[in-house]
Amino acid sequence: MAAESRSLVRETRDYKPVTHPAGNFRFLTAALLIGSMYPLMLMAQDPETASTSGVLGNSVWETIEKGGTVMYVILGASIVGLMFMLDVAFRTRRSAILPRRIEAQLVAHDKDLPLNDLIENKRVVVNRALKAGHVWRNGTTDEIRDAIAEEVDDSLWRLKQAARPLGIIASVTPLLGLLGTVIGIIEAFEVVAGQSSMGVNTSELARGIGKALLTTCFGLIVAIPLLLSHHFFVGKTEALMRRCEEVVKEYQILPPGN
Repeated sequence: MAAESRSLVRETRDYKPVTHPAGNFRFLTAALLIGSMYPLMLMAQDPETASTSGVLGNSVWETIEKGGTVMYVILGASIVGLMFMLDVAFRTRRSAILPRRIEAQLVAHDKDLPLNDLIENKRVVVNRALKAGHVWRNGTTDEIRDAIAEEVDDSLWRLKQAARPLGIIASVTPLLGLLGTVIGIIEAFEVVAGQSSMGVNTSELARGIGKALLTTCFGLIVAIPLLLSHHFFVGKTEALMRRCEEVVKEYQILPPGN
């Protein structure tokens, strides 16, 4: 046990803080989210384009109405996705995984750390990891490591499950948009088929296909932010969990003062 502790001391002295990608990715995500919503805003707020094309409405709601039933389904999916996004954002906030104050106290082996109070509060991931290590405090180094890793892995799995609906909705909405486009094109050609004896009205056909493509556009506009947020939250959670496991193992295994 003493030899293992000395080995861990040497590893800790050589340890360099890891730069987590979550902070850098936050700005990229925000930019992409705004960029992905820009096409719909531009389409809906350009009355001149709407009046000349006959496809787009003068507002977002009018554009959705022109897209047909599938557009309402995609709209509902976007609302549900937004609810899940807010829920995952709340679950994966830093204060719920590894608060900065507790991290600093663990790294510094602060003697004033209220360990007993922390392990009683199971709502924070780092507290549960501390409790897992505390339960095995009389065990071997490997047993302490395994107990902490198991608790962190379990917490990571639960948070990934919470973020899973974001990925599902992001995958389904483009398919719904494609379905709406196929249905719209079928309806457009049925109209043209009924006019075949009088000659094909190409402008009517183009207008029908344009309306059909609205669903694909709307599906992608909904899917892109949800997909980006899913990857962002999963990446952020994995980075915080890895850091949480590191500092708890260091605190539980290394004797104070090393």
